[in-house]
Amino acid sequence: MRKFALYAFCGVTLIGLLNFSISMTAWRAESNFSSAKYPFVWEMTGAYTFLLLLPLLVYEMRRYPIGWDNLATRVPLHAAFFAVFGATHTLMMWGSRALIYRLLGWGRYDYGDMRYRFFMEGGKQLVIYVLLYTLVQFVSYARANRERDIAAARLERELTEARLASLKMQLQPHFLFNTLNMIASHVHENPKLSEAMLQHLSTFLRATLEHPGAHEVRLREEVAFLDSYLEIMRARFEQRLRVDVSLPLETQETLVPHLLLQPLVENSIAHTLRDHARRAEIRVAAQREGANLRVTIEDNGPGINGDTTPGGGIGLANTIARLRALYGERQQLQLANRSEGGVRLTIELPWHTEPA
Repeated sequence: MRKFALYAFCGVTLIGLLNFSISMTAWRAESNFSSAKYPFVWEMTGAYTFLLLLPLLVYEMRRYPIGWDNLATRVPLHAAFFAVFGATHTLMMWGSRALIYRLLGWGRYDYGDMRYRFFMEGGKQLVIYVLLYTLVQFVSYARANRERDIAAARLERELTEARLASLKMQLQPHFLFNTLNMIASHVHENPKLSEAMLQHLSTFLRATLEHPGAHEVRLREEVAFLDSYLEIMRARFEQRLRVDVSLPLETQETLVPHLLLQPLVENSIAHTLRDHARRAEIRVAAQREGANLRVTIEDNGPGINGDTTPGGGIGLANTIARLRALYGERQQLQLANRSEGGVRLTIELPWHTEPA
């Protein structure tokens, strides 16, 4: 704000001095050798009274931009603003000059017939108003572009962090060791199962690093990636794990954040199987709700105690941050205990089939 005030003061001062030099040059060209103090006061009072009105003008221009969709309302609105600005500026120039003349003993300041002065000054004020509006909108456009670039860079970084976090969470030494140990234990007695598990592991590793730079993928692709992970977990836990995925045909092409489901399903599995005597039953469902996509992940685990505000855990916290960055206030994530036991995680996203 201080920097803006300094720039505005310097700019207005330079414009006032420029107008003063133009007036003096015109006088001398017409052989008018009157004192320069009068045009100096005229031009500088015109500049500094405009400076007093500048913050209100900038606020109004930023608050009510003109677009093709609002021409019928915004053009009359700006015409009214301009009329008020022009009349106020003209009166302020007249009042400030009259006061300075009296204080300096120059006599009475004669501004002429005010009926004509309003129109005379209005022509110059209209040019100033249009130029200032153009400058304000250009700065707003440049700022919006910069903010979009910053947001895009942040999303890119968060996507990379999510991908690496997924690898870090899933490919811990004990995870790989257990998976490879399960494969080795079936090599002789069930070679086909071992081969299938290796294929699932390969698919899982490959899918983790697919779609470089993509913030969103089709829901069917996200579920395919989840299936690769679940095949490994089913082989590991056998009868202790059951996962049902309900994906209606109409939802398959909608876009969702890349690496959305797998970390959340893993949280449900780990939370439920913490009790070694329990059989984990996980249900993943997606459905369209008007202009939104609703994804639910339910488990039959022990539930959560106390505060159910989302935010705990690396995978969940990462998901919340990415949802907010991608969709702003158009998304919602809720975590709650089910009445029949277990936890229900609900995510709502704007329904779209083109990248956000």
